[in-house]
Amino acid sequence: MNAAAPPAPRPATPGYFASHWRSLDYFNLYRLTLAVALVFTGLLFSNSDLFFPGASERFQAYAYAYLVLAALFVLGIRARWQGFQIQLTAHITTDIVLIVLMMSTSERLAGGMGLLLAISIASGGLVGSGRLTLLYAAMASIAVLLQHSFSVLAGSERHDGFFQVGLLSAGYFAIGWLAHALTQRALHSETLAQRQADELALLNRINALAIENSPDGLLAVRGDGVVRHASPRAAALLGLAQPVAPDVTRLDACSPDLARLAQPLQPGETSTLDTPAGQLRVRSIPLGTPDGSRVLVLEDQSQAEAAAQRLKLAALGRLTANIAHEIRNPLSAISHAAQLLHEDVDNPAQTRLTDIIENNARRLDRLVEEVLTLNRRDRLNPAGFDAPMLRTLIDELRQTEEIPADAVIVSMPPALRFQFDPDHLRQIVWNLLRNAWRFSRKQAGSIRIDAHVLGDSVQIEIEDDGPGVTAENRGKLFEPFFTTDAQGTGLGLFLARELAEANHATLAYVPGTGGGRFCLSLYGSA
Repeated sequence: MNAAAPPAPRPATPGYFASHWRSLDYFNLYRLTLAVALVFTGLLFSNSDLFFPGASERFQAYAYAYLVLAALFVLGIRARWQGFQIQLTAHITTDIVLIVLMMSTSERLAGGMGLLLAISIASGGLVGSGRLTLLYAAMASIAVLLQHSFSVLAGSERHDGFFQVGLLSAGYFAIGWLAHALTQRALHSETLAQRQADELALLNRINALAIENSPDGLLAVRGDGVVRHASPRAAALLGLAQPVAPDVTRLDACSPDLARLAQPLQPGETSTLDTPAGQLRVRSIPLGTPDGSRVLVLEDQSQAEAAAQRLKLAALGRLTANIAHEIRNPLSAISHAAQLLHEDVDNPAQTRLTDIIENNARRLDRLVEEVLTLNRRDRLNPAGFDAPMLRTLIDELRQTEEIPADAVIVSMPPALRFQFDPDHLRQIVWNLLRNAWRFSRKQAGSIRIDAHVLGDSVQIEIEDDGPGVTAENRGKLFEPFFTTDAQGTGLGLFLARELAEANHATLAYVPGTGGGRFCLSLYGSA
């Protein structure tokens, strides 16, 4: 059995707020109370001389009709039937008609009942935002004048009563105009308040999005150490296992180290906090509230260092690119001159010197080429690779480095498929293969290249049987110009990782395997 569908929301009436309907509900509650009072009045004074002869029954009938209609109007208000202004006009019209009819039953009640119409006109103006208020005043004035005229013609009232009726009608118009002016002012204030509430809600949403997406963690803490708010980033940086309950969780309970560090921290001062996620820089910003609340800003130092490293590398790249272009021309001239000297020299000592010149010239040329490749890493031309193409590339690079065929063992599935820039992949595999051969035992099976599919990624692993990388050097492997080889440039692994990241891949060292082992992970490959 399907669950019953939830009731549809009530449609909003254009130009009116929910407060208008509540005010109309309160106005009708007053009318119900008045109708009950009129019914009791008719019952208590049915046998007195308060009414004209034979008019007490008519007064009771009008009072009962007023009570029944007021009760029915409750249903109309709940159902929002026929719109707000139509309902309000029906309420005021009912008041005017029935109260005027009840005025005709007693000369002594006519003045007091006429004042009740003033209350209805004023309430209609206030509830209805001042619309049609003067119309209600005109309707009441005409009804009262007609009632008094008929009473004069019937001989039940005197002619001098017209002056009092005229004053009462003037009072209706005065009350209607005043209600109109007051309600217009109140409506303007309510509209302004609603606009400001909407702007405040929008500002709160913007602030919430800014806090949630901020790279820094934000903690709002009261003076007594109770956390008022903690951003998701702050919880992640601090490694909080339990969610922070605002105005309940204490800072020293969820992060004792941060509580001790932040206690003496003054505005403008910074301190450092070590967490499992990394090193955090902590700042304190007072909010200027009576309870001494402040905001603790947690900055991830690793991100700041990475940003500084990117800026440094960008500046270094521009500098080295300019230097590389300036070096290459004289370097070519030196290499050419060394080759000419080598051809014309018969002295072994001079031959050795020319060999030194040529070797160092080639080393400098390789360094220049790596620097230029680094500055071209964003020029991507991805192409499809499969297992035969990757085997061909590895075999070509093996022959270039003069590595024996039996020294490299390649293993990969036949259905291997991925996308990568060919020049970048060549540079990465060449660096890894050259390093593996340099530090291996240089025997059969010293290098293993294994490619396999893992989930939605392809992983290419290159492992050698050498001594591996020491623990103190692992953190520096991918830093520029770091090398343990006197003949190396220190840019090989750094360049390989930069090219991998340019192709949305990652290059990492895998410790704990005996020899050196690097893994190239190509995410999102097809």
